[in-house]
Amino acid sequence: MILACIADFYIENHIDAYTELLFIILTVPSYWYYYHTKNIKVAKISILILATLPTYTLLVTNDFRVPFFHITVPLGYFLLLSMKRSLIYVSIHQLIVISIYWWGYNYLPYRESFPALTILIAIALSSLLVVLFGIFYHIAIENSYSRLEKLNRRNSALLQEVHHRVKNNLNIISSLLGMQQVKQKNNHEIADLLQKNRNRIDTIAMVHETLYAHKDFESIELYEYLYNLSHMILDANDDHKVMLNIQENHLQLPFEKVLKIGIITNELLINSLKYAFADTHKGAIEIAFTHTGTEILYQFKDNGTQEIDILEATDHTSLGLRLIHMMTDQMDATLHTAYDHGLTYTIRIPHAA
Repeated sequence: MILACIADFYIENHIDAYTELLFIILTVPSYWYYYHTKNIKVAKISILILATLPTYTLLVTNDFRVPFFHITVPLGYFLLLSMKRSLIYVSIHQLIVISIYWWGYNYLPYRESFPALTILIAIALSSLLVVLFGIFYHIAIENSYSRLEKLNRRNSALLQEVHHRVKNNLNIISSLLGMQQVKQKNNHEIADLLQKNRNRIDTIAMVHETLYAHKDFESIELYEYLYNLSHMILDANDDHKVMLNIQENHLQLPFEKVLKIGIITNELLINSLKYAFADTHKGAIEIAFTHTGTEILYQFKDNGTQEIDILEATDHTSLGLRLIHMMTDQMDATLHTAYDHGLTYTIRIPHAA
């Protein structure tokens, strides 16, 4: 329509040019509606109707000798709508075109300028060929979609099984470490090290378990995962009476990002339990995360009374802190540490809106 409008302006066919321009302008609200509501069905139908209406006007204003537009209009229906809807709209369109031709032949005074019978037959055959092409196109597309859907279901099932097996294997490794931990119960340093590694393995296993349960590999609810992870760690350290508060925010993130945030949370929780509440065995931990549009603001805060040296707290010599900084770097995030009646870690993670 835009190309036809430009061509008509160029050859100074102003009636057709302004007709086409009017309907092009009328399609703008449909694009605006779709942009704000994302309702593609309403937008498609309104645009198709607005693209169809000028074909009737152009047919009359050009003495019924410009059939190109109304012949090709059905292609738009077949490309954008379902088979059933396409056939309904195309049938209505063809009935309107036939009615306009019949009206023009019987009631217009300049019958001698009306297209010859052979031209009308050619137009009818062209319209039929376009409709047949649309039907075959739909059949081919539906067959392709059907094969892709079957393949997608099979791949999803296989990927789900992979996550299940990974989770089981990680649980076996965690159990083996647990057996070694029992043997080393008199050696608190080694037992503590084994427990830390068990927590790290369980953190990864829990993500795979969440994926297996929800069957959505690109969207994991962060709050649910952090809630389960944090309580698992607290239950394993039941000698600490810690009040845990996680801000409920139904933010969904991909697998890789959730895993990295989980590893960070695990290390921060272990550090707080080991150092912040070493004397009192009591305290409170707050975890909050918000999506600001371009980034995720993650905050971990404890109210530990033990004085902390910030330089020591940000030292990369311990494995736990190295893991925190490694996960932060992999997410292209920034980490800020502060001490004010407790240690606060603030991580800004870039994230698309």
